[in-house]
Amino acid sequence: MNSSNPNSPRAFLHRAASALENSPLKDMQRNAKALAQSAAGRLDLVTRDEFDALQAMLAAANTRIAALEAQVSALESRVQPPAQG
Repeated sequence: MNSSNPNSPRAFLHRAASALENSPLKDMQRNAKALAQSAAGRLDLVTRDEFDALQAMLAAANTRIAALEAQVSALESRVQPPAQG
């Protein structure tokens, strides 16, 4: 198949891509994307990396809290007098 033929599928695809690139639809897509990015920028959002880092910090804090609670319970059981029955 000769790609220099103006009726070839390759030539058709090239013309179609060129027409889409210069169409008002492409401008509308760019404008919609810019509007969405602008709106998202005004929201209080975090990146996935920030979320993952905070989630790891929270998991570590929860582990530490559980260890401290166990330590406090052990200390309290040593201090409290035995129950009288």
